[in-house]
Amino acid sequence: MNKRCFQLAAALLAGLSLFANPVLADSQTKQTQTASQQTTQVTQPSQAEQTAQPNQTDQAAKTSSQIKKATRKKKVVKVNLKDYLTKKPVVIRTKKAVTLYKNSSLSKKFQNVGKGAHYLVSSLSKNKNGVPVLRLSNGKYVAAKKSWLAAVKPYQNPKKYHQVHYTRIKPYGQVGYTVKRGYEGIKTYLIMKRLGTYNGYNMYNTATWYAVRNFQRRHHLKVTGNVDQATWTKLGLGKQLFKQIDSYTAPLGAQAWQGRKAHIEAMIRHAYKYLGHPYLVGSSSMTRYGTDCSGLVIQSLYAGGISPVPVSAIGHAHPGNEWNSRNLWADKKLKRVSYASRQRGDLVFYYQPGTRTIWHVAIYLGHNMVIESWPPRIMVQPISNYQRNVIAGIKRPFI
Repeated sequence: MNKRCFQLAAALLAGLSLFANPVLADSQTKQTQTASQQTTQVTQPSQAEQTAQPNQTDQAAKTSSQIKKATRKKKVVKVNLKDYLTKKPVVIRTKKAVTLYKNSSLSKKFQNVGKGAHYLVSSLSKNKNGVPVLRLSNGKYVAAKKSWLAAVKPYQNPKKYHQVHYTRIKPYGQVGYTVKRGYEGIKTYLIMKRLGTYNGYNMYNTATWYAVRNFQRRHHLKVTGNVDQATWTKLGLGKQLFKQIDSYTAPLGAQAWQGRKAHIEAMIRHAYKYLGHPYLVGSSSMTRYGTDCSGLVIQSLYAGGISPVPVSAIGHAHPGNEWNSRNLWADKKLKRVSYASRQRGDLVFYYQPGTRTIWHVAIYLGHNMVIESWPPRIMVQPISNYQRNVIAGIKRPFI
């Protein structure tokens, strides 16, 4: 029997054996099924396992993120507070070249400044890193290191007198007031000029009141005879100008860290800006307009840093303030000095001839000359002349 015949015979015998013993056949079948089930369990996870897998993945991702954050070392800024200012200075001077920043965290650079620069300080605080920083009046920031900065004592009057301001003086009074009978000032002047009632004296008189009423009637405005913003605008005088005239205060011409002389010169420089403009009663506003004597003094004092409240540029146009020279003379916060000791920048007050009534004030320039507003215009004149020569006394705003 060859080899192929032998193999066929063996296979036939095996088949007959299974047919003769079905238990053996069933056992092998079960083994096969069990093996198949085991294979299925490995390759196909249960429903619970399928649900759990995404959660486990998310948790693993979170854990990984937390680990990364934990391993990231937070930058710690070491601050030795002994190296920093502990009290807010009014003015600082740089001892060396320093950097100014746009933000308190000192991360956005603005510019470098050299040694000897001065700045007015708004506040002292600690930033988020615990570093003491100064906020300057220009809105920029600098580290408050004592080795970089020196506190500077600003120029100031003694406490009993008007204090010197270090920022531009704010208007004192109602900005945008309605003009009525008895009012003076630039707004009255412009109204009278527009209506043709100005005769060289800008007081809101009865003729002006009637002219305003007629104008309001013709233009279907509420007829009051008073000029509010609606009537002012209808007159063509400019909507914004109605408040701009009131709110104007001369910009500061001297800095806090400058001395007395600088403040005096700032006052006088501003007075000269009105030179040649007309004398206008109750007026104290922008340099393109005229003033009266005390109106010139008020704005010039603003430029030097003094606000002589309750006397103010706004109130100067209101009834009852026609003679603010008298109120300034009575002001105890302006130091009185002798005529013999007069100095540049002092205020010279005059009596009305034959009375003891103050009726004029001028700014002393030195060498027996004053700058003043006297009809018909603002001019430089001798301290005494034929128009006003009875000097009541001298007051010194900057001490």
